[in-house]
Amino acid sequence: MYNFEKYFPYDVPRDCQVKAINFALECFLEQGKKIVIIEAGTGVGKSAIGLTVGRYIQEHMPIDPKNEFESGSYFLTTQKILQEQYVKDFGCPGKMKSVKSSTNYQCEFDRQSTCAESLRALKVAEKGSAFWKKCVFDCSYKKAKEGFLGSPESVTNFPYFLAETQYSGKIKARQLLVVDEAHNVPTELSKFIEVTVTERFAKRMLKLDIPVLSSQVQAITWVRDTYAPKLKSYAKHVESMLDKYQGLREKLKEFANLAKQYDLLDKHMCKISRFLEIYDKDNWVFNIVPADGRSGQKIEFKPIDVSYYAEDMLFQMGEKIIMMSATILDADALCEMLGLDRDQVGFISMPSPFPVKHRPVFSAAIGKMSAAEIDKTLPKLAEAVKAILEQHKDEKGIIHCHTFKIAKYLKYNVHDKRLLIHNSDNREDVFQKHLKSKTPTVLLSPSMTEGVDLFGENSRFQILCKVPYPYLGDKLIRKRMNKWKWWYPLQTAKTIVQAVGRSVRSHDDYAVTYILDADWDYFYSRNRSFFPDGFKASLQ
Repeated sequence: MYNFEKYFPYDVPRDCQVKAINFALECFLEQGKKIVIIEAGTGVGKSAIGLTVGRYIQEHMPIDPKNEFESGSYFLTTQKILQEQYVKDFGCPGKMKSVKSSTNYQCEFDRQSTCAESLRALKVAEKGSAFWKKCVFDCSYKKAKEGFLGSPESVTNFPYFLAETQYSGKIKARQLLVVDEAHNVPTELSKFIEVTVTERFAKRMLKLDIPVLSSQVQAITWVRDTYAPKLKSYAKHVESMLDKYQGLREKLKEFANLAKQYDLLDKHMCKISRFLEIYDKDNWVFNIVPADGRSGQKIEFKPIDVSYYAEDMLFQMGEKIIMMSATILDADALCEMLGLDRDQVGFISMPSPFPVKHRPVFSAAIGKMSAAEIDKTLPKLAEAVKAILEQHKDEKGIIHCHTFKIAKYLKYNVHDKRLLIHNSDNREDVFQKHLKSKTPTVLLSPSMTEGVDLFGENSRFQILCKVPYPYLGDKLIRKRMNKWKWWYPLQTAKTIVQAVGRSVRSHDDYAVTYILDADWDYFYSRNRSFFPDGFKASLQ
């Protein structure tokens, strides 16, 4: 047992937090392990665990003068809203500091501009002017970044952290790296290194036509020998244009537009260059995305296995690492996907402390929702949804549809004004409308299984329309299925557990879940081992 109470951010730690903190400290300080994975159900209080371990390590794990790791902890999240929650919970004076990209900050001098735009305009601003002084000495983004770098407890999001560590080099490795929502790490790494070449950009900016590419070999050859050199040449041209405008205040607007274009070019060029360095034909999938309206066709390269890059991109940034999630489900699988030595990893799993009676899960096999059967089942699904809505006529809820096809069918066949459907552009607006509504609205969504908090009266019931298998039409999904036989059912189980966790967010909260797909019993019977004990206990 470790005497960590003075580092804990609240009055008294829960028993499960005490267990997790002691486990992590023992793994790090006595067993010499590099990584601890903590699977903790909703309500365990993961953030306070990571914070306490970080504070303890900072005082009790000596810094080697020859060591490349600095004192303190980084906290990584997958969403900016979770990042803001860290600051809200732990951002007392001198403590947790946050930073995002410069596009997220409003310029203090020109309220119509972001810090990113003003920092570009600074290059042609008159030295000593009011704008110059504000931007140089009182920039919101610069202050946030300085606070982030100067604090022993710093939080940011994956895209910013990866970009800064890979390209800027300003963020230095620390004693502890705490990775929240760790089940998403493979996806976040994949998104960072995957590349897309659009026909629209190639034609408009580079005056380049994408040829007919019938194979991956042809595609990588064209990107390497034609597209990349042309991109580099165009970037140099834009850079020379910027030099001409340098110091010409009357050309400020033209400069700002060019500077923005150059920033985007530079980021894209960095991505392409890195991709060409690490490309391996056996580990990358090539896709042609058909034209959609004015955007034209796209070509994509995505990695199958990110384990080759995880150490260089992420894990080298922490001497010790905590990975936390409610849905690890299989620690061995996560280690394999991230290239981690299992002997260097400690793993502990703790169920949600919320009463099982507050989160029952019922299944009702109304019909199969597979591609071959879905059209026959949809009318039955609509009738079942109507019955559940009637049963919960005075309560808010959410219907997890998995696809837009299901969401649209229910919207136009259930005929209930309570239903709120969204598209890819207004998802957050619709979510906020639901939260603020005084009437018992019901979210109808294919994409809210994760990252939304439907606390209290915001959801007393939820419906899972379909077992959420990943889309088999995606070449990348098929490749990963072939590489790891457990990958496909594991992803499906993660989505289910995440979805079920959206509506019960505190000890006194409660909600009932209905699973309506007839394929559920078959899937669960074959993959029971993936589901945590807390989920199993909820099944009725």
